[in-house]
Amino acid sequence: MNIDAINTFLLLTETGNFSRVAEKSNLTQSTVSARIKTLEDTLDTQLFERTPSGVLLTDAGHKFYKHAVSMSQSWQESRQEITRVSNPKKTIGLGLHMTMWRRFMPDWLIWMEKQHPEFALRVEADYSERLADYISQGILDLAITHMPSGLPGLIVQPFMEDELVMVSRNLLDIGSCKPEAYIFVDWSYGYREEHKEKLPEFVRSKINIGLSEIALEHLYVSDCYSYMPRAYIAEDLSLKRLYIVKDAPILSRPSYLVCARSSINSDVVEMAVAGLRASNRED
Repeated sequence: MNIDAINTFLLLTETGNFSRVAEKSNLTQSTVSARIKTLEDTLDTQLFERTPSGVLLTDAGHKFYKHAVSMSQSWQESRQEITRVSNPKKTIGLGLHMTMWRRFMPDWLIWMEKQHPEFALRVEADYSERLADYISQGILDLAITHMPSGLPGLIVQPFMEDELVMVSRNLLDIGSCKPEAYIFVDWSYGYREEHKEKLPEFVRSKINIGLSEIALEHLYVSDCYSYMPRAYIAEDLSLKRLYIVKDAPILSRPSYLVCARSSINSDVVEMAVAGLRASNRED
């Protein structure tokens, strides 16, 4: 089965729009449509339901989705393995949780290039569960996640703990903050429970944003307030673009180092971790 068609199917599932897929893939919309039609003809079933606002997966599309993900990951893993065999240059694969990339990049890449120029570098940003899968499949050597437990065959160790503070573009105290102007950002495992315990009145906020970059951009232009890692917004605090809300409780968010128990690249993992510690923005 054509892997380009599989990847186009996955991207269309994510975006729900042919034109966005074409833009992201640098293809014409007719090419995208042709790939999906070829896939549907091969499977002899309709995978998407066309609507005025975009496309939705049919029941058959939902069933095919998990197989498409598996095929795409297997193809990616195969390419990695072939590259490693055909190219004698060693590779380090690092995964970072979606909310942590700016904490370590591009500093980690620069550090690795200076300290270990003999290594080829690969970085993936994704959510904790997917990163754990990549480690299990051998696609990555290590990952920094917020998931305290992993899959069988993985080693999960505490790595560091972020300090999260409530911030706003205005000078405020916690007593003047109302739930209707609060942005809840789901900072993942370990954070939700503490947030509920210390700020029960803000659990059901009016605005709930899953991606921190979106929440941060909204804080710049609105009178809302939200929790952000102190290291993440250090420059904003220094330049007085944002202020810490007075008397708001400080929350924490632990992160974990994940690697394969049977990894033959333990020395590589140690190098990568040394680089992460050296490039930690907070440090």
